[in-house]
Parts: sequence; C-alpha cells; structure tokens
Amino acid sequence: MFTFKLLTPNGLYKTLEIDSVTLPTTDGQRTMLANHMATVMPIDIGVMYTKTNSEIENFVVSEGLFTFENNVATLLVSSVESESDIDFERAAKAKARAEERIESNNQQLYDMKRAELALKRSLTRLKLRK
Repeated sequence: MFTFKLLTPNGLYKTLEIDSVTLPTTDGQRTMLANHMATVMPIDIGVMYTKTNSEIENFVVSEGLFTFENNVATLLVSSVESESDIDFERAAKAKARAEERIESNNQQLYDMKRAELALKRSLTRLKLRK
C-alpha cells in the first residue's frame, strides 16, 4: 500500500491508503503500484481508478500533474470528483451546451477550445453513469 494525496486549487480533496491507481496521462492510461520508482507524469482529463484490497473507487479528474516518490503519490489537478459526487443530469446538460457551442462554429478560437474541453469533461463524467 501507499499514500495517495489528491489536491486541487481549493486544497486537499482527499488522502487515501491504496494498493494501486490507474491514471489518464497525456500518453495513455498508467497504473502505479507501491514501491515504484520516483515518477512525474502530466495528467489529462479522464477517469481515474483507485484499488484498495478488492474495492475499486472511480474518479473523474481534469488536467494536472502526478508525482510519486518514497511510496507517496500526489495528484495536483484542476478538479476531481468521485463517482458518487457526479450529477449525471448536470453533466448531460453540459454536454449538450458544449456540443451546441461547437456546432455554432461562430466563436473565436479561445471559446472553441473552452467548449471542446467542457465537452470532454462532461463525456468523461458520463462514462461513469450506470
């Protein structure tokens, strides 16, 4: 097991003692186990899974940075939500708004990028809907 600290700009979100974590990095999914060598990885918007004994907990994370050293993992992200915290109705509405903005195609490049990121975040949240 190792210590896993989840941090956002608002401060410490949660500290967990886990067996493994699977993260959405900028070059694909990566799983970290105890006693891994020191690592720094950029994180992308996506689903993160933690495993403790046989229990899996799902989270949606936004872009950020992951570090691992001396059996302490730290995740610094813009936002993190556990599966139980996600409002799926709100995520579906956010998806529809983002798609509408993208389809209107009369926005500046900055606004288009924001709409694309909003769409990616909402689709990621909706992946966890059962």
